[in-house]
Amino acid sequence: MQTMTHTRHRGWRTTTLAVTTMALLLGACGPEATVPEAETLTDTGAATTAAFAAWSAKNVVTTEEGHFLVEGDMRMLDLAEVRRYWESFTNNPNALSVFRVGGADAAWSRADREAITYCIRPTDFGADYDRVVEFMHRAASGWEGAANVKFVHLKALDSSTCNRSNNLVKYNVERNPTFTGLSAGMGFPTYSRPTRFLELGPTSTWTDAELIAVLTHEFGHALGFVHEHDTASGCGMVMTGSYRPLTCYDGRGAMHYPSMPGWLDPSRTLNFISQRDVEGSQALYEAPTNVLSTSSGTVYARKRSTGDLYRRDALVWTLVGGPGQAFVAVGNTLYGQTPGGGYPVQFLGSSWVGIGGNAGQIFACAGALCATDKVTGNVSRYNAATGVWTVIGGPGSRFAATTTQVFGLGPWQDDYTALYSGAGSSWSVVGGGASELVGGGTKMYRLTNDKGLIQRYDGGSTWTSIGYSGRSYVAVGNDVYGLRPDGSFIMKFAGTVWNSIHGSASRIFSSNGYLLAQNLDDTIERYDPVTNTWTNLGKP
Repeated sequence: MQTMTHTRHRGWRTTTLAVTTMALLLGACGPEATVPEAETLTDTGAATTAAFAAWSAKNVVTTEEGHFLVEGDMRMLDLAEVRRYWESFTNNPNALSVFRVGGADAAWSRADREAITYCIRPTDFGADYDRVVEFMHRAASGWEGAANVKFVHLKALDSSTCNRSNNLVKYNVERNPTFTGLSAGMGFPTYSRPTRFLELGPTSTWTDAELIAVLTHEFGHALGFVHEHDTASGCGMVMTGSYRPLTCYDGRGAMHYPSMPGWLDPSRTLNFISQRDVEGSQALYEAPTNVLSTSSGTVYARKRSTGDLYRRDALVWTLVGGPGQAFVAVGNTLYGQTPGGGYPVQFLGSSWVGIGGNAGQIFACAGALCATDKVTGNVSRYNAATGVWTVIGGPGSRFAATTTQVFGLGPWQDDYTALYSGAGSSWSVVGGGASELVGGGTKMYRLTNDKGLIQRYDGGSTWTSIGYSGRSYVAVGNDVYGLRPDGSFIMKFAGTVWNSIHGSASRIFSSNGYLLAQNLDDTIERYDPVTNTWTNLGKP
């Protein structure tokens, strides 16, 4: 085990968070698959044209509208854009990357990222319509748990008029009868409305695991992410005309075709949101840490239009900081992370001070602050008294903590669930894989791989199913709460049943023993479990 002391500093600093070479909680990465070199032509221009033509013949299909479907699901509007994209990933080492148009990221603005609306045309899916609705919610919840984005199903618009001309939504969802197998297609955020839609293949023939994997991948395109398998291994971070890298290369995750070279385990054939995907999506859209509370009850919240952080003082909201990638409260100490995978900072009451090097993600960690390393994926814990970061484990796909224990999922979400011993870098397996961990309270919870069940950890290797799919879950004290898949109610688990305690909400948050809700109008409410009442705190 290694430790590293960081002197507190003001201003920007680019040193690296504490690093040591350690095996994952319990895993390791295999070698990259290699691609044979193409035959060399005498003329460089002819070689380039021939290479592009060969790649296009295999990976590009012209649609009936005259657009181009690249690698089966990325819709591009003209051949020049296809060529620029191909040139951008040739010989450039990157990873999870955002599409770029005209030198700007193809990403949603602050005004739109929490209102990515869509409708579904029921007649396209027939008897499979309700299942598509449900799994759209499940796939959306994965990205919403990773980053500060929100997909909104406007079910009232699900009719024959849910088509590419419907300007009341950002996307329409339709069936493409020419698609076979696990085929789908999605447009990027910056596309004009008639060219921005989700087209799906024969969903009724897909298993639940296949459906959520396909939708998770397509929602990644909806956020602006390109195919990771179009990039090479390493941490080159080379920006091109067509995309900007957000993380090191992963070899797994939501945006990499399992059938393409570079995928680390050919026996696994379905996509999922990896830890690198979490870090990259937060670097682009920030973490979903919009509302938090200290132990003493001081509430902080982001202002949606600017990303600035405000503190609620009596009846007013006071600006305390600019936009950050994430904000975390540990006891009465407030931490943040500078944008774009920057370094952790601590709030001193009137200013912020840097406490470490660049990180992938920060999170509350059983009474401390933890962070992942952007390059190695290792997890480090911060000792606020000494200013020392200590590596406590290797890479995983998710991390979360109760008030006393830290848990992690293996690098592949179907691997295993592990529990940190509390000392050194020792972890023990306490169950099979899962898609997400739900921490914050006295017990740990997890969601199954298809997000169909929530399970409570009851010690040893026992996980007890206590409920079905939800949009999100949080644990507070001894209780666990959930937001229904469509966001219509906040529910509280009462031992054997779930009871409604609030109407519709956009998000729910757990922070230092408090349950907080963000309403559809961005106002914030705090729950009192003793009186079963809510206090409206307004909004920044």
